[in-house]
Amino acid sequence: MNKNITDIVENMKPIDDTFFHKLIENKEFCEELLRVILGNKEVSVVSIEPQKSLHNIGAKSVIVDVLCADTENKYYNIEIQRADNDNHQKRVRYNGSNIDTYITEKGIKYEELYDVYVIYISEFDVFNKGRTIYHIERIIKETGDFVDNGYHEIYLNTKNDDNSDIAELMKIFKSAAIPENAKFPNICKTIKYYKEERGASMCKAVEEYAKEYAKEYAKEVRAEAEQNVVTVILELRKGTTEEELLERGFLAETINNAKIAMI
Repeated sequence: MNKNITDIVENMKPIDDTFFHKLIENKEFCEELLRVILGNKEVSVVSIEPQKSLHNIGAKSVIVDVLCADTENKYYNIEIQRADNDNHQKRVRYNGSNIDTYITEKGIKYEELYDVYVIYISEFDVFNKGRTIYHIERIIKETGDFVDNGYHEIYLNTKNDDNSDIAELMKIFKSAAIPENAKFPNICKTIKYYKEERGASMCKAVEEYAKEYAKEYAKEVRAEAEQNVVTVILELRKGTTEEELLERGFLAETINNAKIAMI
């Protein structure tokens, strides 16, 4: 077995995408995670779909980290986010709307819409208020009354420690160590299982992830190269010299490809 990949597995944390996608496949892990976050010990999961693709014809499609449902026909989207490089609330909003479209049958009455919970776990504090968990719900601005339309947003982060059980859980998520915590027996057991007994399975998952990443990176490189050629063509047409383009950092190969394309 490739030692580099083995080392990667040993250093993986539950908040890492590849590791989380394997952990969440385990029903006991998923149920315990939802029960702790929701504060509801009765949650019973009936379906789990990691990396669920939600296609939209003529619109932006999305892949959610996991979509699961419980025995009460409530749906849960759990997202892992490490990079603070987007509008996270609007991402949650868009994911939620796509989930509604995906799970709703034609002809259904609005009162029959299923409840949807979007749970967003990040390494940073989305709201910068020093809390480990935030519940976003609808209220009437004028009266402060809660209004329930069945859509719920929950944000958690591994950055803050407010001495809550949720904060203890988040410490597990940001650690590569095999955890021991009696409050989260199934979560700890599942992490230990994939770190030790299913190490080979995780190595395979890492290899597959690396291959997919390489493909996507190659696409990005090609797209960037094509864009550079287009830029050089426009510059040459404006009268920019090859020497000036080289001074600006464009590669000679890119300039030559642009000149060929102009023939």
